[in-house]
Amino acid sequence: MSNASPFESDSSASLRRRVTAQPFQSVCLPAVRFVGFWTAVLLPFVLVSMLVTGLAGQSPSLVGGLLACNVAGLVLGRDYNS
Repeated sequence: MSNASPFESDSSASLRRRVTAQPFQSVCLPAVRFVGFWTAVLLPFVLVSMLVTGLAGQSPSLVGGLLACNVAGLVLGRDYNS
């Protein structure tokens, strides 16, 4: 039989949460920053080409959605590669 208590202390439970959250943050956070940065870099080219071809006038909701994605990319990718 084990001598371990069947009840965990709060400190060991919070330590386990921090240990399992660390790999998640170390993998996902750089990926989100990468996608955000490159979205913010490339979407203006898409928007300008839509304006030049006249597609922006045909679907203003698409332009608004792309602008919102561009702003989200600027916010999420601001600390990329720093």
